[in-house]
Amino acid sequence: MEETVEMTTKPVKSIAVPVVETVDAAEETPAVQQNLIEPAGKGGSEIFKGYEDLLQFNQQNLEALFRSADIVARGVQDLSQSVVALAQGSFEDSLSAGKALAGAKTLKEVIDLSSSLAKSNFDKLVVESQKLGELSSKLAEEAIAPINKRVDAAVQSLTKIAA
Repeated sequence: MEETVEMTTKPVKSIAVPVVETVDAAEETPAVQQNLIEPAGKGGSEIFKGYEDLLQFNQQNLEALFRSADIVARGVQDLSQSVVALAQGSFEDSLSAGKALAGAKTLKEVIDLSSSLAKSNFDKLVVESQKLGELSSKLAEEAIAPINKRVDAAVQSLTKIAA
């Protein structure tokens, strides 16, 4: 009979030990899970914060792009008005030059008037080209300013991340 008891206890002991270990491990599981969940939750909120920061940064980039496009549109309008005014002035000058040439009595007067008109037109061309160049340069500087600010913000942001 002792043999039977001993034979019976061996399998029970071999089963009981893993069961006890499993129960002990199950009791430790909530603490382990809590230790894993808390950092994951913190990491998740940091990820969402990073995502929100990225969205805000991109929104500011779009706003800068729209400001720049608005500046370009107004600048092109100003340039167009300048070109139209130049064309109107040139047309009026051509009409008056044509009348003056038509009123010339000698070939020498025609040549002198033509020479004078050519010099006058060239001088106007130089002056007006310079004005249009200045307007274009000013427009380019104003249009790129909002984008430069966003590039500076990006560089500062990357510098902070790298540091």
